[in-house]
Amino acid sequence: MRVRTLPQAVKEIRSIDSRSAVNEDMLISLIKDKHLSHSSHGVRTVIEFGNMITTLNDLLEFEDKANVPHIRSIRGAIMELRETRPELGIGEEHIRRCVADGRISSIKIGCRRYIAMQSFDAPYCEKIMSVQAPSFAKSDMMRRDILEQMSTAISAQVVIPKIKRARASR
Repeated sequence: MRVRTLPQAVKEIRSIDSRSAVNEDMLISLIKDKHLSHSSHGVRTVIEFGNMITTLNDLLEFEDKANVPHIRSIRGAIMELRETRPELGIGEEHIRRCVADGRISSIKIGCRRYIAMQSFDAPYCEKIMSVQAPSFAKSDMMRRDILEQMSTAISAQVVIPKIKRARASR
């Protein structure tokens, strides 16, 4: 049992993974959302390090519960992929679409999403590389539905109205 304060836990994660996006605010948010168990000792909040690793792996849907996931923001993941694995050819839009579709598991803290670099390794990358029909935003779907209704209504009319262009007099 390795009990650590939040700064100690972040320092230990950074010693394992220097580019990790895990910080104290993330851990505090996970505690507030009741994902991560903790205890308070005076003004210090302490967590069990092994439990934190297991929780992060559970949230990111990884089978291996013992290793620390290499967590990045989406932009951080893209920059690292461009440096280390350019052969994948994955762009920011594709990653964001995969996160929105649920093909890449993520942790949402505030308005930011965090993903693990292990998502791009086998067997997890198969979900990312699979080709699916493009997803559309709800507004796009509504717009297409309205356009279809309008075209149906216009084509149902027997007489097509002629529109004359009116010129402004000077």
